[in-house]
Amino acid sequence: MTSKIDIFSGFLGAGKTMLIKNLLSNKIYDENTVIIENEFGEVGIDGTILKERNIEIKEINSGCICCQVTGNFIDSVLEIIDKYNPKNIIVEPSGVAKLSEILNILNKNHYKDKFSINRIITVVDAQRYEMYLNNFDEFYKDQIRKAKVVVFSRTELISKNDLENAISSIRKINSNATIISKPLSRLGIKEINKIVGIDDTVLYNKNEFIFNKIAKHASFRKEHSHSAKDVFESYPIDLNSKISEEELESKFKIIAQNKQYGNVIRAKGIVEVINGEYYQFDYVPNEFQGRKIKWANKKVISIIGSNLNKKELIRLFS
Repeated sequence: MTSKIDIFSGFLGAGKTMLIKNLLSNKIYDENTVIIENEFGEVGIDGTILKERNIEIKEINSGCICCQVTGNFIDSVLEIIDKYNPKNIIVEPSGVAKLSEILNILNKNHYKDKFSINRIITVVDAQRYEMYLNNFDEFYKDQIRKAKVVVFSRTELISKNDLENAISSIRKINSNATIISKPLSRLGIKEINKIVGIDDTVLYNKNEFIFNKIAKHASFRKEHSHSAKDVFESYPIDLNSKISEEELESKFKIIAQNKQYGNVIRAKGIVEVINGEYYQFDYVPNEFQGRKIKWANKKVISIIGSNLNKKELIRLFS
């Protein structure tokens, strides 16, 4: 059996993990599924969250799979196939990975008997679309340009006019992609079918868009580009003491209001709260979300951005 690979791309904090959890909840994937979870930085957070779904997780940390740890990535894919012989492999790259380079890694003829590309999906944060497009053009456009399906998140937080402008902008970057703009929390079977390729308007069929056809559908440009580590940095903070949800959120409000901590564009983590329960949170500029989880094997905050002031960040959370 040839394993089918689905790639869920998207910039930092776009909502890739949320979308994957939604599809798992709707039983799009059976238990013969493995997720390759790639974090930019030294610690993995999303893998712990996804393990609640009883799906095998393989985490790759300390870089993005398209540049720093290419060998580890393809080795992990082959190891998973040999060990589990999965029907499906979900690849969730780091938010700063270039989709074109991931496809380039997988687009090797000597792998075609091992796996095939099935779905190429990019999640876009509608609320921060213009900001990220203006500030991180190279990474952002690449993820959109190579997608077969673009799924917007946070559309419920912007006006209809702003959403239409974002869709129009997406069309200029990628005129062929199927676009899903319904809020992730309210996706119905119709929208899910479009995401997974069951609708006739989707450019590839889940049984036809296989590995040896990638070259026909996606062209790879040769160009000078930056690696993620040239632009972004990640810093983990171990938080061994207990903290309340309110205090944790207040600290990120302080970060958003003060330049002294650097340009923090993403943070996530798992902490132990006052009553001894575990709490998982996500932060993007001016938005903090958290929820209690059943278990965790780590207590850590992972902060991603540029020009991070590590000394001040430690002081804030100590």
